[in-house]
Amino acid sequence: MGETSQLTYAPKAKHMGQLWHLAWPLIISNISVPLLGLVDAAIMGHLDKASYLGAVALGGTLLTFIYWAFGFLRMGTVGLTAQAHGAGNNPRLMQLLLMPGAFALAIGVAIMALQNWLIPLGVSLMGASTQVSALAQEYLTIRIYSAPAVLITYVCLGWLLGRQDSRSPLVLLVVTNMSNIGFNLLFVIGFDMTSAGVAWGSLLADYCGLMLALLLVWRHLTRLNQTFHLDWDAFAPLANQLMRLNSYLFVRTLMLLFAFAFITSQSARMGDSVLAANTLLLQYVTLLAYALDGFAFAIEAACGEALGARKRRRFYQLCNAAAIYSIIVSAVATVLFWLLSDVFINMLTTIESVRDIASDHAVWVMWVPIISVWSYLCDGIFVGAAQAQAMFYSVLASLIALLPLWYLLEPWGNNGLWWAFLGFCGVRAMAALAGYLWLSYKQAWFINT
Repeated sequence: MGETSQLTYAPKAKHMGQLWHLAWPLIISNISVPLLGLVDAAIMGHLDKASYLGAVALGGTLLTFIYWAFGFLRMGTVGLTAQAHGAGNNPRLMQLLLMPGAFALAIGVAIMALQNWLIPLGVSLMGASTQVSALAQEYLTIRIYSAPAVLITYVCLGWLLGRQDSRSPLVLLVVTNMSNIGFNLLFVIGFDMTSAGVAWGSLLADYCGLMLALLLVWRHLTRLNQTFHLDWDAFAPLANQLMRLNSYLFVRTLMLLFAFAFITSQSARMGDSVLAANTLLLQYVTLLAYALDGFAFAIEAACGEALGARKRRRFYQLCNAAAIYSIIVSAVATVLFWLLSDVFINMLTTIESVRDIASDHAVWVMWVPIISVWSYLCDGIFVGAAQAQAMFYSVLASLIALLPLWYLLEPWGNNGLWWAFLGFCGVRAMAALAGYLWLSYKQAWFINT
């Protein structure tokens, strides 16, 4: 394959170092996100009813569905910003901050305005018990007001990362999530609240995070030393590119969130204890996802910058460096869960029925890191290269596999549900890797740069 042959692109020490320099702050900041979920689960899991944990799980799943449906505000921003940064195009950098930021604000206001329709519909579709549904609706009625803060922060995170700044996202996410934990402990332990206390704590933390995000972005803007002016000639092509890219990312994210919501919904239909147990196990999956996403986010920024600078060889060397790191992390994650699954479960809940169910099904979770590693890696490359179609098709293939798998495996109950989930992860990983190999064969990476 000549110049683009992967065999000639072994990464060098400088590529490993560049990725590690970007990745380690992102790994720490990313892990702080699921750690917040673990703390919330632990707080709720030590109350006297499983319904409180189920309510936070249900409400959190629905809110994640709503907010991460607009995850393209981060993903669409980071790849194009990294390319503009690599090309030294400062006017485009300014446009890539203001245009998605205005869009995020409009979406956030619309979500709040539609809450009386969104919340009851979402809760009813999950099929949980009456008690869990009522508590989840109370939780969501509070948390929904964080929508503008969360979505604008997505844009700020993407823009900062595209500028090759991984330290600012570390500061932002760690401060936000640690304040969230503090607020949650204050409301639940200090004020003797339940799931509503977690909602209030998260709401306050989201707006604290927004203020910090704007401050961090402002520091970068002062370094650009350029007055923004709206270039209408450049505005229309950029807006069209963002719409095309974000439409694929939007539908892809909806499908991915539907898959996880489907798993949670099917768990809820098996009873509050199964829902709570699967929620605890999925917390480890989430922890793994954020750890692997540290390297995925790093490769988004590094690959986007290499493509913007039109350095093809460096692009492939960075991809291969990220693959080495990702395989190591996934192998370590598998071994750690194999050794420490009982400790992990017992730490999060004292409810005996939940512990028993989670321990019986922990073996399924052990295999998730090894199976899923390629999907996380390839998604990072696709985002940096603005190749959203490849991400869309990989998730579409896995979702098409999930539903018939569950139909066939439903008689096996919760074991069948976890089998179906592993099948979903496997198909997604294989489809993503196939997309990467196809784009490399077609030498299509520079089309959108």
